[in-house]
Amino acid sequence: MGLFNGFIKPGKGVRKQDVAQNFGFKRFFTTFGDKFWNLVTLNLLYFLINCPIFAIFAYLAGVGGVPYKTPVNVLFQPLVGVMRHGESHALNALYGVVGTQMEHRYPSTLTNVLLFVGLLSLLTFGISTAAMTYTQRNFVRREPGEIADDFFGCIKRNWKQSILLGLLDLLFVFVIAFDIVSYLYTTQSFGFLILFYLTLFLSLIYLLMRPYMYLMVVTFDLKIAKIIKNSWILAVSGIGRNLFCGIFSLITLGLNVVVFHFIPSLGVGMLFIFTASVAWFFQIYGAWPVVKKHMIDPFYEETAPSSSKKEDEDEDDGAVFRDRG
Repeated sequence: MGLFNGFIKPGKGVRKQDVAQNFGFKRFFTTFGDKFWNLVTLNLLYFLINCPIFAIFAYLAGVGGVPYKTPVNVLFQPLVGVMRHGESHALNALYGVVGTQMEHRYPSTLTNVLLFVGLLSLLTFGISTAAMTYTQRNFVRREPGEIADDFFGCIKRNWKQSILLGLLDLLFVFVIAFDIVSYLYTTQSFGFLILFYLTLFLSLIYLLMRPYMYLMVVTFDLKIAKIIKNSWILAVSGIGRNLFCGIFSLITLGLNVVVFHFIPSLGVGMLFIFTASVAWFFQIYGAWPVVKKHMIDPFYEETAPSSSKKEDEDEDDGAVFRDRG
């Protein structure tokens, strides 16, 4: 596979007419319009698989916790001690000021169960993202197929590597976010400013790498380390297209945030109906032609038939490479 040295996994393959397709700006809107309702369906399937995350929200909201109260003001305890030796109007008035208490909840069996169920989303994130990537890759290639069959079939075939990649993805995102926040609120010395902007740059590159990582999981037979390395190379080589499509993805997410700020219920509804799949579709549309150019087209050229007999066999087969989806 040339520079990338990858291997194509067996699957139903790519038809010859799909290899020469154009992935321009105009074609994006045609594909997006044709597949919009499919994206809505895909978005619902994505959150269906990731439903354990709602248990995390319930846990953070204190559902099932045992309530108890604690004083807000540090003067509460001394004041209670003084009032035990006698009350007065002044002490009662002071108690009205410093006697405010806040309700808290400590974990119960139910909250522990909610936490355990919610942690399952760490496993479902990778497989659902890989499945959505595979289905959207077929949208971009204009391949016919059933959404549910593609989605759940991809999970069945790729769940092991998808779980591992999903865990690494979440870890990288957490580390990057933690570093950015840490440098942002640390004393702004020159050294910390350099680290802050370096972290911002690396986070941008990593965000551009993410669609390539999942595309390669569902397309090629590669080890995780090779996938990450190839994603870095592809993200840099196609940075112009990636940034352009990434901007549209950010606009989609930003619009959802703005709507949520003014109409929370509508904002939540948008997220669960179409925002996640649409934002990810922008990135897959930007990334797939780069993968095709650097990893699939070279494979097709290297394995081109040398005889007319082989050409006839390929015409009958109709597949250029075998993908693992």
